[in-house]
Amino acid sequence: MIVLLAWAATRPAVRSLFVAPEQDAPAGPVEADYSSDGRYATTTQAVENPAGTARYQLFRPADYSRLGFLSPIVTWGVGTGGNPAQYSELLDHLASYGFTVIVPGQRNTGSGDEMAAAVRYLIAQAGTAGSVFHDRLDVGRVAAAGHSQGAGGAVRAAINNPTLIDTVVTFSLPSKTWAAANADCPTKSDCMFDLTQLRQPAFLVGTHGAFDSVIASAATERTFYNQVPGRAVLGLIESSGGKVADHNSVQDRDGSRGFLGYVTAWLCAELRGDPVAVAAFDGTRPELVGNANWPGSAAR
Repeated sequence: MIVLLAWAATRPAVRSLFVAPEQDAPAGPVEADYSSDGRYATTTQAVENPAGTARYQLFRPADYSRLGFLSPIVTWGVGTGGNPAQYSELLDHLASYGFTVIVPGQRNTGSGDEMAAAVRYLIAQAGTAGSVFHDRLDVGRVAAAGHSQGAGGAVRAAINNPTLIDTVVTFSLPSKTWAAANADCPTKSDCMFDLTQLRQPAFLVGTHGAFDSVIASAATERTFYNQVPGRAVLGLIESSGGKVADHNSVQDRDGSRGFLGYVTAWLCAELRGDPVAVAAFDGTRPELVGNANWPGSAAR
């Protein structure tokens, strides 16, 4: 959805709008709790649909019998030209909390179609005797999440499948200026999205970094946040692991550690009804909004 592959690959020296501290600001209690690894051992699994036309990478609990609950589903969209391995720290972290994360193998996911198809694949597997997923998944609790082009895909998957997707999480959702035709979107309009049509709760995560100031600025993310008709949270992170947070910081190589807590808490709140996690986003002064490392955040 965005055509900035050269930027992401070469990483030219650009001064950030912010200078990261040597350490992140102290985490809030909810953020700290959900930044810690979950209690469940995890595994990865490569699968393909029965027709052999789509390949998926899964990050999931290693033993579903240990959960004591049905595993909610998270479908993930990679950024332009990306691959599942680039997000392994975040996605494995979610699996350690009992979520089953499925990532389409395509390197462009802006249409959101393959993200929705991935959910339907897991729903079919949950009803198939002999499958590791048989009667193990909460097929009524599903999130669409993604980074950059994949963030746009997550929004589109939710808008186009309102009975399938229950909540949305975006990381650096790009300005629509960067929408373009690609292998997944025959025309630019096939990658366009309109948050005024979104009916699910949404957590929009952005940064104050230099690359994002061009691709997905804090002002752009706030505009998107204001367009969501219903429940919405805007999270703008300043630093992650002592590094300036920027467009690709959610990926392993740039240090996604600072993103883990609130994203995990959001999914636990929305898909599992976790009352502890909800405190990060609700109330007269949500923890996220008062967090010094997340300046400019908002919730409603």
